Amino acid sequence: MEGDAQKVSDTTTIVSQKESLRRVKINQMITLFDVVYEELLHENRLKEKGERFANWRVPTEVANIVKQKLKLMEPDKLLGSIYGIQVGDTFRYRSQLQMIGLHCQPQVGIDYTKINGKNLAISIVDSHRYSTESTSCDMMIYCGQGGLGFLGNKLPPEDQKLARGNCALKNSLDEKNPVRVIRKVEGAGKNDVFVYYGLYTVDNYTQERSAEGKMVFKFQLQRIPGQPQLHTMFNICR
Repeated sequence: MEGDAQKVSDTTTIVSQKESLRRVKINQMITLFDVVYEELLHENRLKEKGERFANWRVPTEVANIVKQKLKLMEPDKLLGSIYGIQVGDTFRYRSQLQMIGLHCQPQVGIDYTKINGKNLAISIVDSHRYSTESTSCDMMIYCGQGGLGFLGNKLPPEDQKLARGNCALKNSLDEKNPVRVIRKVEGAGKNDVFVYYGLYTVDNYTQERSAEGKMVFKFQLQRIPGQPQLHTMFNICR
């Protein structure tokens, strides 16, 4: 019994050390990101009008520079929690989510990976592009991807298909695997930030007709119990 207790203690210590080291690394990445962002934004403003690139591209360029400076590999697509990331952590830009491996898709809202021959959802980002519903921090109805076109409603709407990310969420319903949820909310100074809500499971999905008359998928996600309460960490629950 004492030997088993010692093994548990040793394992906990190793996990705690790995978590701490990874969090230090992530903070280093975000700090460098902020420095490079200000430098690149300033340089861009000094360029001739025809040579400037759109400001919305700056965060992506900055993330690439940070990865080069720190010699970072592309993050693995992992299932479940990410070492160094805690519930309630906030990020200013979506490219930061990709940089640290929290959500590896630069624009698509559903990220997934193949496990045992089946695509499973590993993370979703609710950026208000679709009509996501939420009654509390513990439950959300996430609208599937597709149907609105890459540029949102600038392209004719069409029925969503049970493919790619939508199929991965359906598979996650079957497998009951945890899915990381990140949501864009209004932060200090009315600037939007991305907040890590924690791990959820897909409990159900339906297919409904949208206001445009097209069929869309709606996935019900439930927050896994036992995680830190968001309202005590970040004022985002209404």
